[in-house]
Amino acid sequence: MENLIFDEFFDDTIEGIIIIENGFIININNAILDILNYSSKEDLIGNLATGILIPKINREYLEYNNKIFEEVSIITRDGKIIPSIIKVKDLIKNDKEYKVVYILNLEELKEKESLLLEQSKMAAMGKMISMISHQWKQPLSAVMAAISNVKLRIKTNKFDIQTFENKIDSIEKYIYYMSNTIDDFLSFFNTNKKKELISIDSIVKTALKMIENGFKNQNIEIIDIKSDLTKIYIYKNELLQVILNVLNNSKDAIKVNKISNPKVIIEYKEELDYQKLIITDNAGGINNNIINQIFDPYFSTKNEKNGTGIGLYMCKTIIEEHCNGTIKAININNGASIEIKIKK
Repeated sequence: MENLIFDEFFDDTIEGIIIIENGFIININNAILDILNYSSKEDLIGNLATGILIPKINREYLEYNNKIFEEVSIITRDGKIIPSIIKVKDLIKNDKEYKVVYILNLEELKEKESLLLEQSKMAAMGKMISMISHQWKQPLSAVMAAISNVKLRIKTNKFDIQTFENKIDSIEKYIYYMSNTIDDFLSFFNTNKKKELISIDSIVKTALKMIENGFKNQNIEIIDIKSDLTKIYIYKNELLQVILNVLNNSKDAIKVNKISNPKVIIEYKEELDYQKLIITDNAGGINNNIINQIFDPYFSTKNEKNGTGIGLYMCKTIIEEHCNGTIKAININNGASIEIKIKK
């Protein structure tokens, strides 16, 4: 094939390589045969490249090893569709124009990501159960106290209808509160993945209801600087998971560092194409030696018992891949600030 860039490494790379001229495949390497389950290069050479490459209707890009690649799907010989990323380079050789397509199979990475997401959900479920326990402890105690009071009055013949009605009203109020609480938590685990038209500040409001007792128990002041944000289409429960994770990390850091007068400040910013959610604490900040690693998979500053190292990594995955946004951490005013930027 006119000695086109065929060095000895061409068939020894882990990336699949396709050489295309005028839309037709004119050469491939052995990695492509392995990925697509073909036995011979002749099975593909001469075919249209679109026979195996399926670009997405709306182009999507993925960061991998600090480089940006386009996401596509490729079709194997037996019709299996495999998620992949590609990099395309133009090449001119002997006055002819070619396209060199580098392909990396993402199937294994996607499976690992799915497993991490499931692990993250399970870790979140444990925290949810703990939160439900905190949220229900006080109303359950109040209900038991009301029932005991009514029983005592009946036994001592100090019972009257007005007192009975007041106690029943009180019990109903607490049961209504508990019912609403469990609805919030059940909504969090709803597997329905449809985008909702909702404002970010309302999702924060839901998160604060879910964690309020845990924060009160540590005397942490939450300052939610209200802002009228426009509603955007977003995966509500996934963003809720991110917010809960960030808030709970602040709570844990405040407890570990024994911060006096602990605070968490929540701010919002409306921009032309993006909305920002900024959560800042005064828990002492993040060690500068590791601040660039906290979103890496399996990296944790917590001990083995209390940390899995997947929480912030999944936050990054959710924000970047499902919200078309970014998440970053900086140290500010003796604390850490997490900035979440979401595309409208």
